Amino acid sequence: MKDCKDVQDESECGLCGPCATQVLSESNLATSPHSSSSSQTITMLPPKYTRSVTVTAEDTDITITVRYGASKEEDEIVVVKEIGEGESHTFEEKSEDMGSWQNVRKILSIKGQIGEDGEVFEKLCETDCEGVHSNIHYTVHKWGVYSRSR
Repeated sequence: MKDCKDVQDESECGLCGPCATQVLSESNLATSPHSSSSSQTITMLPPKYTRSVTVTAEDTDITITVRYGASKEEDEIVVVKEIGEGESHTFEEKSEDMGSWQNVRKILSIKGQIGEDGEVFEKLCETDCEGVHSNIHYTVHKWGVYSRSR
């Protein structure tokens, strides 16, 4: 395999050195140091998630289901908790063992259900995140609405 500086076109380098670090554009097209097209600056957005969630049942008993993300969808964790009227519960931070390091599990969503026959309503936590949060506090009302406490 030739070194990047010794090749005329990118098909010869075999993705060594700088070519192994590819920048993906929004259209998932990779660019490499050998590319003759003009370079683009791509800005990566910061992650948006919360590590834990606190839920307060404002004016009714409620069943809350929290879904924690994972590196593989089949490894996601679901936690269900019944919360009494006026009570609060914090769904604690969880981590995923990645071998030599630990990955914080994002809390993806919370679902609520009032009573056994009540309609299920859901809130995607990412929509309320501006970066990484250690905790987001939601208050749940009997008409099935989450309001974020600030």
